[in-house]
Amino acid sequence: MDARIGKVLDHIESHLSSKLALNDLAQISCMSPSYFHRVFKKETGRTPFEFIEEIKMRKAYTLLLSGTHKVHELTEIFGYSDYETFTRAFKKHYFIAPDDLKAIAQKIKTLLNIGPEGFIIKTFEVDTIEDIKEHIEDLVHNLKEDLKRKGYSDEDIKKAKVLSIMPKINSVPQDENTIKNKFIIAEDQKTWRTLLNSM
Repeated sequence: MDARIGKVLDHIESHLSSKLALNDLAQISCMSPSYFHRVFKKETGRTPFEFIEEIKMRKAYTLLLSGTHKVHELTEIFGYSDYETFTRAFKKHYFIAPDDLKAIAQKIKTLLNIGPEGFIIKTFEVDTIEDIKEHIEDLVHNLKEDLKRKGYSDEDIKKAKVLSIMPKINSVPQDENTIKNKFIIAEDQKTWRTLLNSM
């Protein structure tokens, strides 16, 4: 990687709560703004704005799963002007509102009695069965990467549980598997067996 871009990446990482303007980043790299933009995209595959937002959302996601921060705190930590702007950015990346993800993570911890590193949540936007089929390959690939990164053994993987989170239908009464009266959580071993067979 170009050392000038590496210097900018270090700056971004240590200033996520600041407003990171293109001109300032270009100045750090000792390039003109337009040349910096081209080199940055070539090196990272993203524009500076896309890259910064992705880093912020990944960190916000991890903090939401850990349960250590409230959503409005993350808005400030990552330099968003208000809750709505942060929520829009988060939903664009994860297809779920940050406060909903936090509630789902807390419910999973309670139901399974596990810590923040003991589960993985995957979200994607679907409208039809075809959408699900289209996303399964990505889901399997991402799960493999997450499981490897977290150091899970083949035995651990076989013992794992898959929980499906579905929108709650109004006529269904609320019970211990209901989250925010918006979602229902249910174990889904059939999907897990299908995923294991494809891994």
